[in-house]
Amino acid sequence: MKDMITLKRPGLWLAAIMIANLVLTVGAMRRTSTTFDEIVMMAGGARGLHTGDWDLAPEHPPFVQYIYGLPVFLAHPDYPDESGVLPQTKLHMGYRYAYAKEFFFKDGVHTRKLTFLGRLPAALVALALIALAFFFTRRAAGDRAALLAALLVAFLPDLLAHGGVAYNDVPVATTVFAAVWLTDRAIRSATIRDGIIAGLSIGLALGVKNSAVALGPIAIALLLLQIVVSWRDADWRRRIAPAALATAAGTYLALVIIYRGDFLLTEYQYAVKFAFRHVTGRTPSYLLGTRSLDGWWYFFPLAFLYKTSAGLHVLIAMSLVSLGSAIRATPARVLSSPLRAPLVALLVFGMLLLTARLNIGFRYALPAIPFLFVLTAAGIARLWDVPNRGIRSAIVAATVWMIVQTVSYYPHFLAYISEYGPDRDENYTILADSSLDWGQGLIELSDFMRENGISRVYLSYFGSASPQAYGIDYVPMSSFFPLDNPPQAVAAAAPEWVAISATNLTGTYFNADPFAKFRNSRPNHVIGHNMYLYHLSADSTEAQQ
Repeated sequence: MKDMITLKRPGLWLAAIMIANLVLTVGAMRRTSTTFDEIVMMAGGARGLHTGDWDLAPEHPPFVQYIYGLPVFLAHPDYPDESGVLPQTKLHMGYRYAYAKEFFFKDGVHTRKLTFLGRLPAALVALALIALAFFFTRRAAGDRAALLAALLVAFLPDLLAHGGVAYNDVPVATTVFAAVWLTDRAIRSATIRDGIIAGLSIGLALGVKNSAVALGPIAIALLLLQIVVSWRDADWRRRIAPAALATAAGTYLALVIIYRGDFLLTEYQYAVKFAFRHVTGRTPSYLLGTRSLDGWWYFFPLAFLYKTSAGLHVLIAMSLVSLGSAIRATPARVLSSPLRAPLVALLVFGMLLLTARLNIGFRYALPAIPFLFVLTAAGIARLWDVPNRGIRSAIVAATVWMIVQTVSYYPHFLAYISEYGPDRDENYTILADSSLDWGQGLIELSDFMRENGISRVYLSYFGSASPQAYGIDYVPMSSFFPLDNPPQAVAAAAPEWVAISATNLTGTYFNADPFAKFRNSRPNHVIGHNMYLYHLSADSTEAQQ
């Protein structure tokens, strides 16, 4: 085979990559209980479509509630009775979780069916991101680079994990990528038509998640680069101001539509203010066994190393050499290169991540990663053209290594830690929260209990789901959200097992450190790399919290 990546039908290979991603994502999401905030997105969306009230989670832009709520709404679920709820009660943060828990977990609700339906749009949005990466890279660097970019995105562990979660992380990565592409195109063409299209894409991204405000500095940087390139072009100078106004108009129009005709955008203003308070506040974070209220500037660089494969890092290093030599040869070409958009976006997001104090999950870096993959694929495609068998063999080996390492975690992609980490069952020593344990382990805990004849456990759970809805009988221990006391027989024997979610095991969200003794003990079983089980002796009292 003379050239293994010279393909007559790249579209068929793209379809194969997307199918592989979909199979892995859907297969994994069927094995995960509902994660922390997604029940609010799905329940809030279905409720809004049913009642017209969209006030369950007003600090989140509503677009994802529309797409996640729609399939749930079409399933005709039962809605909690709110007739006796006081308006001021609905303002409390806890009300949304109480409503969503009743929506998903009360007796008679088919929890897994509703969850599956609500999550399907997330899996489809992940496919859209793969396609966008392919088509952008194809225009910028050719078919070979495009297929590699699609492959890198498709087998990103966090995309496989969060592509099966009904939340806004994958949608914002997708819409931001599209907005950067269309914004750069509008700046280059300086036409009103392209300006409006770019504005609509920016408004869509802002309507998905507040972190899309990073599109502002990205657009400014791209505009400054184009000014350097086109400042002598009188026709471009004449057209750029109307195009910029068209972009602003398109952004505003998209937001008005997303916010259901609110021309003053009062709800959006509230969401942005809330997000600013949230990201600048003090939130407990965890990294490498250490807890902090202020975070670390190096959290995301380290999280990247631990949440992506060493095979990918080899490809990135090779690509840096390739692109670096190209830039040294013709540095001025960077200003007008089609790759300037992903480069600028990556640099802007990188600076924002380095200064972020909200260090509770690598998922916050998702919008930056596809841009890195586009650049990586472009650099590797240049290297492939070098007639060197050793280089090509290294590229193939690193790519296969990345895919195999990622797939080896199936179906536990949320708990993925790279080869640099410890034994997989000790991943909690590296990261926690949505980088590892976001409440996804109840289905496998229930299965383990049934298969091993365990009738009840002491349970410390990090998440918002109801363990009872997944068939788990338990005695509650210290948890992020206090667990309900399930009905129990008075004479029932005390459990012989303790089950502790990885995030709770770290003690990150507790004032004290209630599970330090367990961290210093070897668990009898670890389920899904995120749920730790300890067997108690008959006279043990250490589980009594």
